[in-house]
Amino acid sequence: MLPYPDSPAIPRFVAGTLFFPLIYGGMIKYFERRLLFGQAYLIALVAHIFLAALLFTYGFASSQIGIPPLLDGLANLALVALWALMVTRLAANYGLKKEGRLGLGAKVVLATIVVMLAFIVALASLNLLIGADIFSWLRR
Repeated sequence: MLPYPDSPAIPRFVAGTLFFPLIYGGMIKYFERRLLFGQAYLIALVAHIFLAALLFTYGFASSQIGIPPLLDGLANLALVALWALMVTRLAANYGLKKEGRLGLGAKVVLATIVVMLAFIVALASLNLLIGADIFSWLRR
């Protein structure tokens, strides 16, 4: 179901589409120093838009066809793998060959997972050390 034109979902989508590839572009630049940051950002942006289109298509199709919610986790895992493959293929356009077992996209995905887990552990530790609920503003 498409959002209404005045829905906050549209600016959030645009902001996320411009912001998250900055993070991924930084990680791509970290793992592949031969790329300029603009090139890394462009790779991440194209892959992110591709992933968003696939996610939108899956969400629309699952509501119309009646795909069980149990398969959502598997679909998300497949989308992340496709995103990693897309990053590796787009990096090959800049002359970067896959070296070793993992391509550039897989390295970026695994690094993103590690950084997210470290961030979650740090926030949970801070929550336990302070003894207060630092996430109360999220539940309002």
